[in-house]
Amino acid sequence: MARLGLILMAMGLVCAAALGFVNSRTKERIAKQREMARQEAMNLAAASLGSELTFDSIEVQGLSNPYSETGRTLSPVRVSSAGRPMGYVFTAYRKGYSSVIETMVAVDLEGTIAGSTILFQAETPGLGTRYADPAWQARLVGQTAPALEKDGGEIAGVTGATVSGRAIVGSVADGIEALRAAGLFEEGGGL
Repeated sequence: MARLGLILMAMGLVCAAALGFVNSRTKERIAKQREMARQEAMNLAAASLGSELTFDSIEVQGLSNPYSETGRTLSPVRVSSAGRPMGYVFTAYRKGYSSVIETMVAVDLEGTIAGSTILFQAETPGLGTRYADPAWQARLVGQTAPALEKDGGEIAGVTGATVSGRAIVGSVADGIEALRAAGLFEEGGGL
């Protein structure tokens, strides 16, 4: 019995070492892939704000963090076209039915949603995953305080996936409100 335990322990150590080795060799590549996906999502969400967009991280004094429950922070990025500020992009986070849903959102200088796309979700296939469809994401465009119809808003949700829809719409609304409270949408176009 002891011999089998030692064999099992040796196998576990070999597997752990192999896993550690693979992780160390792929960590940088995975980080680059995530950053590329983030850049693509920012370009997709902000496409309607102009052409030849540039993105600059900004520090905002007095910015609250509506996403602390997920362990993430609100980090707005200024969007410019030809050197002229056009709006902001940020990632909204909230726990859906099965996962924390990450939504990349672009807003213009008045705080109106210009575009959005789902960065990550692991919701129920065929239900919650339907919120990632660009046609559904287009329903957010033009909204300043989005809400589902079930919650008194104008956005129709996906039947059977209200939790996922509320997570997306609520996190976006929270992010916009935090940016508004920090003064980014005041007259003169913010920062």
